[in-house]
Amino acid sequence: MKCNVVEKIKPYLQGILTKTEEKALEDHIKGCSECQEQLEIYLNESEKGKIKPGEDFCHAQSGEDLSEQKQQKILRMAKYKSRFNIVLSLLLLLFVAYIAGIFLSSMFFTLGKENSRNYKAEKTAALIMEFTFPNVSSAIYPSPNFYTSGSGSGSRFEVKPYFAATGIYALEKQVGKERYPIGSLNMKHLLFSTSINWSWENGSYNSYLYFYHPEQYAGLPAGHNEVTSTNWDALESLPAGTVAELAFSFNQTYSIKQVMNMLADYDLDILWYAIATGLEGTSGQTPLSVFGGVWGFKDLSDNMLSGNSTIRSDDDSVRKEYFLNSMRFLAENESLAKKIYRGNPNNLRLAERCEYLEENGVHVYGVVVTGPAKELLKLRELESIHSPALGEVRLWNWFSRSFSGQLY
Repeated sequence: MKCNVVEKIKPYLQGILTKTEEKALEDHIKGCSECQEQLEIYLNESEKGKIKPGEDFCHAQSGEDLSEQKQQKILRMAKYKSRFNIVLSLLLLLFVAYIAGIFLSSMFFTLGKENSRNYKAEKTAALIMEFTFPNVSSAIYPSPNFYTSGSGSGSRFEVKPYFAATGIYALEKQVGKERYPIGSLNMKHLLFSTSINWSWENGSYNSYLYFYHPEQYAGLPAGHNEVTSTNWDALESLPAGTVAELAFSFNQTYSIKQVMNMLADYDLDILWYAIATGLEGTSGQTPLSVFGGVWGFKDLSDNMLSGNSTIRSDDDSVRKEYFLNSMRFLAENESLAKKIYRGNPNNLRLAERCEYLEENGVHVYGVVVTGPAKELLKLRELESIHSPALGEVRLWNWFSRSFSGQLY
């Protein structure tokens, strides 16, 4: 709709309006883009001599010209106000677009609960870490709740505008009774693509723990016993005031319950079980490690505990069910698992491993334990174990503190 005040601009420039009318028009021009545009046109015409004071106006009340300086000042003020309003509108539009982008991303990554992209990505990352890194776990506790990433301490999931998100998940290891950080797993999501980056404390991850499946152990050379003796000697040389992690293998497979009973009389904690998945015997004499095809799960995993309010410490059925269900989940999301797995992704073969576990059950061929160094040395008396691998060593922490606090 055309502004009904614009017809007063020409008389205004000719200086034939009253002071009251001039003031009212000037205030109006500051907020009217149509009048600003017409004013600029008339100013240009005035410079070319097309408009003269009092011309074509029979009711002129004053023949006094409006000074060019005042005209330019009014026009300048009007332009600045118009530009300010435009910038303000653009900022508001960008803010609204940002909020809308966050909302759309949240819907994209979290809608669907257990079928949501964020839940699948976090759970796959948590399981791959736990199942292929002996005694390493990620502080990821996936939750199917809307807008909830379920990340633990030191971890965070952040939704970004327009179908992008990032997740940073702390990696932990337990030695003795304490957990300590060893790095982080960083995930970037953009639409349907996911990229992975690993960040380790001190720049690298030291893999000391390894195992041998019984089929491998039967073919090990005679010199392997000398290596075993050296590892026991290294453990014996540790001072009494230390705790350590120790991995060792069995000369046959056992059930989880049998392993618990075998180690029940020792003052130690079982941290991780190495589980036979049917492909371990194909590795020749190469030790099974984090980069070499070892699979297992953490005892009393945080992810296992999150789905069970109470678990008896000697209940092996819950542990077996957790491992089987988790392996099925990984098999269903193998394409994502391949991106996270640190070994050769072609060696995952999750469907084959699941089929083997379904047919043969869950059987243990090695464990990672922790405890006082001198207590771990007592395991040497067990004839059923071999190939000890000494991991991290820490100062004595084999007790529960009655009080602790942390300041930041």
